[in-house]
Amino acid sequence: MSCPLVFVHGWAFGPQFWMPLQRELGVREAFTLDLGFFGPENLSLPGEPFVAVGHSLGLLWLLRHAPDRLAALVSLGGFGRFGVPAGPTRAMRRGLSRGPAQVITAFHQACALPDEMALDEPTLAKARPDQLAQGLDWLLQWDERATLEAFDRPLLALAAADDAIVPPDLSRASFPDNLTMLESGGHAFPASRPAQCALHIAPFLERACL
Repeated sequence: MSCPLVFVHGWAFGPQFWMPLQRELGVREAFTLDLGFFGPENLSLPGEPFVAVGHSLGLLWLLRHAPDRLAALVSLGGFGRFGVPAGPTRAMRRGLSRGPAQVITAFHQACALPDEMALDEPTLAKARPDQLAQGLDWLLQWDERATLEAFDRPLLALAAADDAIVPPDLSRASFPDNLTMLESGGHAFPASRPAQCALHIAPFLERACL
């Protein structure tokens, strides 16, 4: 691959979220960012234009922080605005003050995260409530629909029909012209269906990095 590749995870996940997909893609070198929900942030981006893969909030973060540096973009359960009723997100934010572990575990279950990727107690103990709350604020406040609409470089968008976090209607509204809908996998489909995702992503990356 002749161009830098960047991965950005979603809310309440970390770089390890990408391990199944990166194995399927045969990725050996990449900038795998860390939004800091379970430890120090790592937001180092390449100094040159890059191809990015963003999951959910990670896609929104990329649109917010690096739209002009994106040579191509892969959206996995992403959106330009988290256009769902705000009540559940606000309730999660309130729940963080009572302890993040329960909120995170319930969210991961709603995402259909595979059991083998469930966070253990030591990892949950490292959760950073303030950073998690900030991430929920980003979901509530950021609106990058105009940025996404104006994006004129190669774009691949995948979503899952059984996603309980980002409903299919939101995915279709976000990507009206080029959305591929997987039958299943939940919101964590990049981790639960990595081989299926790789079937779409691998040829796209080959074309984007020529």
